[in-house]
Amino acid sequence: MPEVIRFTSNVTDCSTSDGYQFEFHCQRCGNGYRSTFRHSVTGFGGRLAALGGTILGGEIGSRIQQIGLMAQWNRPSTRGTMSDQHMVEAAADVAHEFRQCGTCSDWVCSGGCWDERVGRCRNCAVTTPVPGPSYGTVPGDVRFCGHCGAQGSGRFCGSCGTSYDAPPCVGCGSPQRGTAFCQNCGAPAG
Repeated sequence: MPEVIRFTSNVTDCSTSDGYQFEFHCQRCGNGYRSTFRHSVTGFGGRLAALGGTILGGEIGSRIQQIGLMAQWNRPSTRGTMSDQHMVEAAADVAHEFRQCGTCSDWVCSGGCWDERVGRCRNCAVTTPVPGPSYGTVPGDVRFCGHCGAQGSGRFCGSCGTSYDAPPCVGCGSPQRGTAFCQNCGAPAG
């Protein structure tokens, strides 16, 4: 069974008649990483045959030169299984530079666009809760400040600094939940 080829949408083929090289791009920032250049045996053999045919001269030399040129430009390794093999080798060269995000499936560079503590790309890490002071709050859980009316999330208003927690009752000290009277002691809110 053929091996699965990764990195297929973020790759540029930089191969020449001399050999094979691929450049892989981060799907977030666009930075590129090139694989190691691998020389082509048929490209070198074709050049050698073309040179030998030129030196030999005559009808036989001309035919050898033609065979050499055909080997250079009509190589079966520029397509099909040989190309797949070179692509797999190139992907293995740069695989340590990339991570695939489990949320959006983008291939991103591990140096700048990957958030190691969350295990996601930096775009998806913003929406993923991380254990800490705000852990457990649902993204989109928006609160409105009772003092200035600004919206935000967390414990305090980002505009005026007022606590989002309910103010205590003046009669018994239990938190009030926006009602006109305390549900614990019946004292007016105030």
